[in-house]
Amino acid sequence: MKAANILAGILAALVVSGAAAQQEDTAGAAPPLVEIAEARWASAVDPGSRQPAVLLNDARARRPLVLWMRIRASEAALARLEQAGRLPIRHRWFRESFAGVQAEGQTEMTDSIALSAGSRELLTALRQEVSARGHFDWRTWSAKARPGPGRWSVAVVYADRTPVLCDGGEPCRYSITVK
Repeated sequence: MKAANILAGILAALVVSGAAAQQEDTAGAAPPLVEIAEARWASAVDPGSRQPAVLLNDARARRPLVLWMRIRASEAALARLEQAGRLPIRHRWFRESFAGVQAEGQTEMTDSIALSAGSRELLTALRQEVSARGHFDWRTWSAKARPGPGRWSVAVVYADRTPVLCDGGEPCRYSITVK
């Protein structure tokens, strides 16, 4: 009976400590590993400057749509992300489903695109920038060539599908209406 009570106490302590650790992670006690310094909807990216060419507030159907962003992270964050297998960062594209003219609130993922920042091919360049500056500041993007009309959104996630957190500890998600 004593052993059962001790075991129950240990299990209760583990549950409480696990819940506290999860609460600490979601409460934003530690700064996010990656900072989305800027995010912009555009119709294209200038290949020379790697900047968004034409910014959009809403988009036209069947025309190119790009979510461009500037991502920053420290040397320690890059090492932690790499060791944990959380690279590359991905854009998960979603489109709301519609019934007639009303949005149903359902979304369907259309793509999960690995971004160049954090890809195996570019990790050496990221490490070089980190060693020179103490952090990296990387411009990256993903695109849809001919999106249909509706409400589109992009969730920014790590390779393990956990969300990249933005200000306030909320998952980074960007939306736009395509008309």
